[in-house]
Amino acid sequence: MELMRKKLTESKRNVWGSMRLMALLASVGCGAGVAPQALEEGPVGTHRLSFEEFERRTYREPDTGIYIVEGDMPMSNLEELREYYDGLSRPGALIVHTVGGANSIWFGSEKLNLTYCVSTGFGSSRYAQVVEAMARAANAWESAANVNFIHVPAQDSACDAANPNVVFDVRPGSGMGYLARPFFPNTVRSYSNLIIDTSAFFESPSPHSLAGLLRHELGHVLGLRHEYTRPEDGSCTEDSNWRTLTPFDADSVMNDPACTGGSTVDLQLTQRDRIGIRALYGPGNGNLALMGNSSASSTFCSGNGMHCYSPNRVNDGSRDTTSDGFHSWTNASDVGLPQWVEVNLGHPHVINQAVVIGSRSGFPQAYSIEYWNGTAWVATANVTGNTEVQRTHDFAPVVTSRVRLLGRLGSFTQPGYVRVNEIELYNTHENLALGANASASSSYCSGSTCYSPFRVNDGIPSQELSPSASWTNAWGTGLPQWVELDFGGLRTFRRIELYMSTNGAPQSFTIQVWDANRGGRWVTRDFVTGNTLDRTTHIASPTTTSKLRILGHLGSVAQPGYVRINEIEVYEN
Repeated sequence: MELMRKKLTESKRNVWGSMRLMALLASVGCGAGVAPQALEEGPVGTHRLSFEEFERRTYREPDTGIYIVEGDMPMSNLEELREYYDGLSRPGALIVHTVGGANSIWFGSEKLNLTYCVSTGFGSSRYAQVVEAMARAANAWESAANVNFIHVPAQDSACDAANPNVVFDVRPGSGMGYLARPFFPNTVRSYSNLIIDTSAFFESPSPHSLAGLLRHELGHVLGLRHEYTRPEDGSCTEDSNWRTLTPFDADSVMNDPACTGGSTVDLQLTQRDRIGIRALYGPGNGNLALMGNSSASSTFCSGNGMHCYSPNRVNDGSRDTTSDGFHSWTNASDVGLPQWVEVNLGHPHVINQAVVIGSRSGFPQAYSIEYWNGTAWVATANVTGNTEVQRTHDFAPVVTSRVRLLGRLGSFTQPGYVRVNEIELYNTHENLALGANASASSSYCSGSTCYSPFRVNDGIPSQELSPSASWTNAWGTGLPQWVELDFGGLRTFRRIELYMSTNGAPQSFTIQVWDANRGGRWVTRDFVTGNTLDRTTHIASPTTTSKLRILGHLGSVAQPGYVRINEIEVYEN
């Protein structure tokens, strides 16, 4: 991905030549800031490179002989490269790597024992940076999925590919032609390395932090592949050894801005990333704050700035309530209150609970929990007279990418200092529909404006009757008409929330789920007739399925030929 940028020589840039899909197979990566070198266009098949030429153009690590495709993806030998070449195809969504048609992921106890070492060869300063960045990147994935990365410091002094005491090694490289290079779960131990090139420490003013870079790379370690926007333009290619987990997400932590991706901020997990990885490994601890970057209005430091009560402590996953700079954030002295500490998730998430943990000898007496609504900070909780080290705040769900604690009064003994050890953020009811791919039997369009099916799971439960808010079937197609959610794999749920257009809700519809048994068929879960509501809730015993659809039989009283659905939400309980 962008991991190649600023490291490629002109000869290496040839490896990144873009190709027309199904016709040109020269591309092996996508580097930010690297202009694609397209071969002369022609009819399909005219300019397919021979495997020999493809192999010659592919960057190869000088010390290991590993081939690197797509910027940071290792191919261990010529056979793997050949398989990649034979399967070059169009990417489309958050996808998992497959080998022989099976998911390349960690199973059973493996996923909970992903041990690693960090080489002391980074040097003391960079070593400390990598240790913290790896911990933060690991926390992000552990928040979303039932996986566990474990740093084993005792192995750091002998952290190389020959170390059998860890699952993988994190070690430095120099002049490697990429910023970082990971591996897949099916990789043999000798090639199970996460190599960080020295250039990764000199990427300013890149918006991607070292932790963001490693969040992306650990996604590969868990078996995820790159996700690209606008694949039809041929900017980048993937092989066909993958399967879809979620619909395409331009903001995904696994996407690449250099390949026309949308992210201009740090590489952070989106809601769809969370749902996709959860489908592979099961749910994680759910603490959204672990995925974010933290900052503060001011920070107390001592020892000529060598020891600071860093804002990074408020979302490091530790509930230790010790009052020191290794466990808590504290505002600078003599700056006056209020002071704040913020967690920035990078992308919008639904949040309905915040847990605040203070220092056991210095918890704040008065503070607010606020979220950014796009234009202003809005309080979801206001606390005065606090006497608790830990407090849980429940509130109506909000959609936001930024949450902060605004401290107005510090502890009894030090009222001018606001001490916070940890902030945890949760969505206790995750909407599974956000990770589905939407389609419809037909869609109403006028000119370039369409009532698109993707409106039904865009996360916006508006009930406005407009193409920006709802799906509607095409005119003259006749009823019934349907809109469908394809989860890309089995999901289990028992509650469905439907939002329909005010004064435009269908009078009669059926909720159906896909039964893959006996050749596959649609099975009715709920049938509604005589409907007059623009929002309905449907609860039943848990249902496990890969697809769900709303089959509309009769539109609204005013427009009986149109079935309008604004939003479908799907919940486990």
